[in-house]
Amino acid sequence: MMPPRGAQQLAQSIDLVMGAVSGAPVDQYQDPTPCSEFTVKDLVNHIAMMLLMTRNVGTHTEEDPSLLTANPVPFLAGQPDSEWAHLLAGKAEPAAGAWSEPTAWKGEASLGGPPMAATALGGILIAEFAVHAWDIAVATGQSIDIPESLAKATFDTYTREAPRMRGLGLLGEEVPQDAHAGLFDRALALSGRDPGWSRPAQ
Repeated sequence: MMPPRGAQQLAQSIDLVMGAVSGAPVDQYQDPTPCSEFTVKDLVNHIAMMLLMTRNVGTHTEEDPSLLTANPVPFLAGQPDSEWAHLLAGKAEPAAGAWSEPTAWKGEASLGGPPMAATALGGILIAEFAVHAWDIAVATGQSIDIPESLAKATFDTYTREAPRMRGLGLLGEEVPQDAHAGLFDRALALSGRDPGWSRPAQ
């Protein structure tokens, strides 16, 4: 996946996740998400970390390893939950913008794991932001529309990368797929999520 298509899809998936974060009520931050280890607040923090790392990898900036486990990430530390969505919004454009440069897609890159082709890593970022947009949306009762081209990119990435990612502990076990389901639901299953997950009754 090379720019400009890859860059456009990454910007699109970041827009989706930011729309979901901005629409998530703060009073639901302690609610569960399809990622069993994350509450909504945990997932917002994880997305914040991803935005910073996406920018750094795209600009070939040396990564601070402590960012992988920071909870909250430094720019959210000490800030009220009500400010988190606004603070994340300030990191979205730099993250997407870094990958609008062709150099971001060349050579090898890493997000704390083994180096891989930057094109492959870019594809993973597209898929992860799209899936986390869905995670936040369904956890907080929001509707979300994943464009077909983004659904296909996400499905293709997980078809190719999920076994390796699962081996690194980055994804849960694959959920049985419905062969007649849409591409995004099948991508969710590959990522270890139940496409039918719904938030507990309040």
